[in-house]
Amino acid sequence: MALLRKGVLRLVACSSFIFLPLFAQERITVEKSSPETPATASETPIQTLYRAANQAARNRDYSLCAQFLEKVVAADRNYKNAWNYLGWTYNALGQYDKAEAALRNAIVVNPQDLNAYNNLGQALAHQKRYDEAIPEFQKQIEINAEDPWAHANLGRVYLLNKQYEKATAELEVAVTISPEDASVAFNLGRAYGKTKQPELAAEAFMKSVQLQPVPFRWNAVAYEMALDNLDLPQAEEYAGEAIGATVLRMRDTSLDHLTREDSNNASRIASYWDTWGWIRFQKGNLSEAENYVRCAWMIHPLSINSDHLGQIYEKQGRKAEAMRMYQMALAVDSSATETRERLTALAGGDANVDRLVEEGRGLLRESNTLAVKNSHQAEGFAEFWILLSPGPAVRGVKFISGDDELAPFAKDLQGVTFPNVFPEATELRLLRRGRLACARSSPDCRLQMISSLSVPTDERAATVPSVAGGLTSNVGRIRLGGNVQAARMLNNVQPVYPQAARQARIKGVVRLQVIVGKDGTIGELEAISGHPLL
Repeated sequence: MALLRKGVLRLVACSSFIFLPLFAQERITVEKSSPETPATASETPIQTLYRAANQAARNRDYSLCAQFLEKVVAADRNYKNAWNYLGWTYNALGQYDKAEAALRNAIVVNPQDLNAYNNLGQALAHQKRYDEAIPEFQKQIEINAEDPWAHANLGRVYLLNKQYEKATAELEVAVTISPEDASVAFNLGRAYGKTKQPELAAEAFMKSVQLQPVPFRWNAVAYEMALDNLDLPQAEEYAGEAIGATVLRMRDTSLDHLTREDSNNASRIASYWDTWGWIRFQKGNLSEAENYVRCAWMIHPLSINSDHLGQIYEKQGRKAEAMRMYQMALAVDSSATETRERLTALAGGDANVDRLVEEGRGLLRESNTLAVKNSHQAEGFAEFWILLSPGPAVRGVKFISGDDELAPFAKDLQGVTFPNVFPEATELRLLRRGRLACARSSPDCRLQMISSLSVPTDERAATVPSVAGGLTSNVGRIRLGGNVQAARMLNNVQPVYPQAARQARIKGVVRLQVIVGKDGTIGELEAISGHPLL
């Protein structure tokens, strides 16, 4: 697969991409005081707490924000916007039951709240209580007919609830209110695709990627187009864009300076490979489809990846292997009804499906576990970073945490033969985590490969406003601590691409290292990687 296609002019000269999961196509609203509001001598204790909550939210420390707001509502249950703000914060933390309770309190305090019904709808939708979420969004629209968040979220929930005609109508309203919102255009494209309007779907999807030309959006659009078998050559192009840009970012990954961005890239590339494989499946290229989807599943065994691989095996006539994949898919997500239907059909009925799903949990554990010789006769548990490249070759191993007795295994793991999780030979560095368990009585330790979901606690990826709009993007390799402040957006400017790059139709990512003085002047600027013309 050509990762950089010269036939399409789409230049990317910034590494501050937006990466959000598909379920983040939503809007959650909250009123907050101005970020610049200073403390005053007359400020009450509750106002001080509320201002501290604002500061915590700006720092993306939602746990601390919730703690401050809990103190606010404990002191004054009727404090303006406090319950809504608390519910919004619980939503951000994924604590949807708490969010629901807080937002219902917000509505009791103010039945005409301009945000609480929308946020309550979000809390219910995240619990897959779509039929309950829908009237909450409708109530928000009754209060404000032009509410951009409620219209967009109502349309999205109609999609999730498979009410495609209603979704289309609602999202057509939302896109007139928010014509520059990429997620609204994206969901409208999905609705058009589900209602068999391919031309309108293609138009909405194109608008979405024009508004947000980043790997996440390219992949999301490509996947939806593949699902509905819409313009597969265009879907393939978008998927290739997402893979190419992400591979470029992964070439410089180093164990010496890891960030959450580096660890998340493994999940991202797995998602993008799954999309590419599903496009190949829709085109009838089962061999290439299997190669990409299998690698995606080995890196990140999501239920959907397992289901895709099962469908490929089933199409190839490999019934037993297909059943195993469906078993493991349901072990991850038992609510995947279509996967259950496929497993039921292969099993010859529903009688044994629950038992098969239980077996799937064991199959899933075994599928990502390797035997490692207990050469140190050690006992305990430890986690390691493992950096791989195509071959596969081990580029490095680093002890993360656990029993110090197992730290020497970092050298042993350098010699382990890991499964090949690379569908192509393109150079990149894939960061993986391994959890090692050893017992002195056993000749072998067990190394379980797990998703790379965390980074060492002394490094965090700073979050700044996106160069593509009002969402957020993660900027990696920014160490927080000492006298170094968190990153913040000073200016948001449109990129200017070199004429030579435009003429050569070059696209890609340029990674820059910049030292900025307190007055905003650039002390040092160094290009770390990227095409010379960019």
